Amino acid sequence: IHPHFLFNNLNNLYAYALDNSPKTSDIILELSAVLRYMLYECQEAQVPLTREVEHLQHFVNLSRLQMEGRGTVDLQVSPVPESLRIAPLVLPVFVENAFKHSLSSDRDQVQIDIRLDVKDVDRLEFHCANTCSANSNTNDLASGIGLENVQKRLRLLYPNAHVLHTEQDEERYSVHLSLNLV
Repeated sequence: IHPHFLFNNLNNLYAYALDNSPKTSDIILELSAVLRYMLYECQEAQVPLTREVEHLQHFVNLSRLQMEGRGTVDLQVSPVPESLRIAPLVLPVFVENAFKHSLSSDRDQVQIDIRLDVKDVDRLEFHCANTCSANSNTNDLASGIGLENVQKRLRLLYPNAHVLHTEQDEERYSVHLSLNLV
């Protein structure tokens, strides 16, 4: 668990609790699900893709609750075969970056689009795109260690079985990952 992730979420939760926000219990529930998965269910080299998708949904729900009306998040997941497995915590890195960089930009309205499809029985197609801005309170988008680490993990865990493509322009950052899961 990245300490910064936990610190930020606990600070946000504290602020919601002080305001007696009705969102407080939902944030606790989603944060608990995210932490449970990260602490207890990611001990194996591979996890069921269905569980990774559930984790992604909890993470998106948690982040969406804290957006405060600053935009929209569209998460679309096609049916996932129960038999498919994936290395844990590969996909959430891209989604976490999407939220981080969208919400840190000077835009009033952010848009985050996430799509996950299984094609040809065992090929995962993952797309994540988000609005961004040159003016933000984060440093260079491409310099993050999370993206660098996930690229290394993909090379080690899925040699010759993945294609990762990222693209950035002035208003949008997108990731496309094609991953053979067999």
